[in-house]
Amino acid sequence: MNITCDQCKETFTASGEQISFISDSRKKGMRFIMLECLSCYKSFSLNPLTMTVPVPEKTTDEDLLRCPCDSCYGLISYVEDQKPFWGCGECGSVWFTQSDLFEAIEASIKKHPYRAKVYKKKGNNFMPVPLENEPENYEETVARE
Repeated sequence: MNITCDQCKETFTASGEQISFISDSRKKGMRFIMLECLSCYKSFSLNPLTMTVPVPEKTTDEDLLRCPCDSCYGLISYVEDQKPFWGCGECGSVWFTQSDLFEAIEASIKKHPYRAKVYKKKGNNFMPVPLENEPENYEETVARE
């Protein structure tokens, strides 16, 4: 399976793990996943149903928030689709309103207080802390939930 990277525009052959991830995502009806380019090693988003980049995409303050779902440490992006949403390319979770996303973050922090270290709260809004300021073992800790 050949895939064109949205970052470097190179076409690469997907690894077995990537093919399995895409196949599983299709079965779940996911419209948004993140893949790592095997040419430039940067991450890019992909709609596994159409094998195209979800476009147009716009940047929001919520981009790069860590996913609040149990055992997931993926990064959230805003996708402007027929019905815009915030989505996690790792687990496929989507939130159609900002308030739903923020409620999920609050519930996650309540359940797992250490997760608060990856979010900055301004008023009623959450924003990501810079990735370099996250706890060193954050991904490993979340994976053990």
